[in-house]
Amino acid sequence: MLPVRRAGVLAIAFVGLVAAVQAVPQNRVDDLVAKNLEARGGIDRLKDTFSIKQTATMTMPMMGTEKATTTVYLKRPNLMRQETRVGGKTVINAFDGETAWIVNPLLGSERPIIVSGPQAEMVKEQSSFDGPLVDYKSHGFILTAEGAETAGDRTLIHLKLVSATKQVRHLYLDSVTYLDAKLTTEQGQMKLDQEFLDYRLVDGRNEPHLIRTLMNGAVQSEIRIQKIEFNKEMDDSLFRIPKGF
Repeated sequence: MLPVRRAGVLAIAFVGLVAAVQAVPQNRVDDLVAKNLEARGGIDRLKDTFSIKQTATMTMPMMGTEKATTTVYLKRPNLMRQETRVGGKTVINAFDGETAWIVNPLLGSERPIIVSGPQAEMVKEQSSFDGPLVDYKSHGFILTAEGAETAGDRTLIHLKLVSATKQVRHLYLDSVTYLDAKLTTEQGQMKLDQEFLDYRLVDGRNEPHLIRTLMNGAVQSEIRIQKIEFNKEMDDSLFRIPKGF
C-alpha cells in the first residue's frame, strides 16, 4: 500500500495535468472522489468498518527528544477519543457525538473541560468517521476542484470543501495514487495542516502510518502508527464526559 512515487513522469505531465484538473467541471468532481475512495479500499469496505483503534508513538518539538504514546478510538458515526501518555500523565481529547471535551493534567487539572465555540465546531466537523469525501453531499459539503500544485517531487490535486457552517477545508490528493496527501483547515489566523504519509495496506484498506501536523507552517507533532485494528467492540461510554463534572 505504499504510495507510488514517479517524479520523472509527474514532472513531464505537470503542465497537462494542471490544465486538465483546472478544467474539471463540477459534474466530474465525483470522478476524483470515486478514485480516492477506491484507492482507500473501496466504498463498501469503508462503510463496513464500524470502529477503528490506532496505537502510535508521537513526537512534538516542545517535548525535545521525549516520545509520547497515543491511542485513538473511533466509532461510527462520529465518536472519537484520543489518549496521549506523556511525562507520566494522560491527556484526553474526546467527542461524544454532541460535546467535545478534554482532560489535560499537564495544565494542572485532572477535571474534564467542555470545549465550546469555534474549537468545538472544528472538532465536530473533523470527527467524521469516514472522512470528508464519503457521502459528502448528504453531509452538506460543497466540493470543488481548485487545480494542481507541486509539493516536492509530487503533484497534488486540490479539492476545496465548504461545510454547511461555512468551515473551509482544503484536501490534497496525490495525483498518482489519489490517496489523501494533506488536509488544511483555516480558523481565523490559524492554519492547521495534516500531512498523510507512508501508506500501507491493512485488512484491505490503505492507511497512512505517518501523520505530520503543522500549525502556521511550524511542525507541532509527528505520529507514527504502530498498529491499526478495525471493528473492535467499543462501548459508547468510552467517548462520554465522565459523570459528576
